[in-house]
Amino acid sequence: MNQFLQTPNHPAFLPNLAHLQRRQLLKVFWLLALGLFIYELFWTDTSSLVTNLGSIVITVAALLPSYLWCSGKALGMPIFPLFALTYIWTYALPLVTKHPQVITYSPASHLFASLTVAGFLVLGTVIWFRFVKYPPPLPKSYRALSNQKGDVFFLFVLGISIFFNVANAGGWLFLFLYGKIFTAVRAAILGLTVLASFVLAYRLGTQELSKNKSRLFLILLITYMMTDAVSLLLVGAASTFLVSTVAFIIGRRKMPVLPIVIALICFSFLHSGKAEMRAKYWFGAQPAYVQVWQYPTWFAKWAGHSWDYFNKQDDLSTPSSNKQSFLERSSVIHLFLLTQDKSPESVPYLYGKTYAILPQLLVPRILNPKKIRSHEGTYMLSVHYGLQRREDTFTTTIGWGLLAESYANFGLLGCAGLAIVLGTAYGKITRWSINAPILSTQSLFTVLFLAYAFQTEWSAGVYVAALAQSSVVIGGIVVFLMQTYWVPQPQAIAYDPYQV
Repeated sequence: MNQFLQTPNHPAFLPNLAHLQRRQLLKVFWLLALGLFIYELFWTDTSSLVTNLGSIVITVAALLPSYLWCSGKALGMPIFPLFALTYIWTYALPLVTKHPQVITYSPASHLFASLTVAGFLVLGTVIWFRFVKYPPPLPKSYRALSNQKGDVFFLFVLGISIFFNVANAGGWLFLFLYGKIFTAVRAAILGLTVLASFVLAYRLGTQELSKNKSRLFLILLITYMMTDAVSLLLVGAASTFLVSTVAFIIGRRKMPVLPIVIALICFSFLHSGKAEMRAKYWFGAQPAYVQVWQYPTWFAKWAGHSWDYFNKQDDLSTPSSNKQSFLERSSVIHLFLLTQDKSPESVPYLYGKTYAILPQLLVPRILNPKKIRSHEGTYMLSVHYGLQRREDTFTTTIGWGLLAESYANFGLLGCAGLAIVLGTAYGKITRWSINAPILSTQSLFTVLFLAYAFQTEWSAGVYVAALAQSSVVIGGIVVFLMQTYWVPQPQAIAYDPYQV
């Protein structure tokens, strides 16, 4: 039944930010920027100041969108600012931390790559900023979930996600789901989990959740991250935490420093022992299923390997492959340097081959049993540049990222084209959700883009496939769970609920 939109999450009922809150965010921004610049300039051991300069250039370009957002000059959810920030730890910092593959290239190559990355970020920022400088006209109506229905639905989603993780880790999920059905269900649950984490964390930040729902949400969120980490893939739990933290900051306009510090310590500690756990349990004769009652023992073993890792840091006999830092494992600039070094002289450009497969990835596998793998574009890149043989791709995936893929296809023109596409896409989706309720169609779609902004190793094929699958999930929510709310135009005040 259609009705007027008179819910607390409507923009007309959200308080505007005080000048003091903007100043606090800017203080955090400048402290972060200053710390990065001091580290990159003085606390690194590089062979050339040119390399340091390149790292700083990327960092400046990556921080520019965040400055525009923190200062209130850019409106809406910070999709592009968060996307740009990922280039600090994937492109800037690996230049000055003695990454074993990065240091094989000359300082001149470092500088050229840095200028290319910075140009890509600046061009994308300019295009994105054009869409988010001013709020759009307030629409006459929205499709949205009611607060009560939304809270119950998303809490239920988190419960189902936990059950899915437990069943999958225990190896008994396949009693109910097989092949194509399992893939479709997993994609749906992952998309819903992202939405649930963001929406509930935002409402926790705005203090719109009741005390009981707040406690239940935090318990479910922590439980979900733990059950997801059992798979020895920390990226899922880390992404969920990042999305939830961003949502809470937007809602509360404060930085939850203590939870962030605790989470960083836990993720860093477990990350250190992840390789040993994978070597022991991933590549055995039989898959290692973990039942829920075995979780304490499982994490105790994991913690033991992590502790051994730190104890061996001073042992020169320890193989360097076992000492990879977070920055080494998260880096993708070494692949970007590879493409710039080899193409087009020794290895020709792909001229759009990894993009030509995108239409095939939009067809559901249930309709096309012979559908190509979503990482097919990634595998094409690895084989083309001699990093893998075709048969190797069935056991190992090398994360390239969107920028390296664009250069491998079209060189500098590809990088510029990617900046235009992403700047336009992130700008338009952000503008679409400005002034929209957090439980509206617009905001839920924007949350998906926000979550995908953290996926630094995805190629275009993986990105498009994941977006298509998640969009189907949101489409079902829009059709079956949402209702139309009409905005009382004379009384409505159009301003941005995420403006800071």
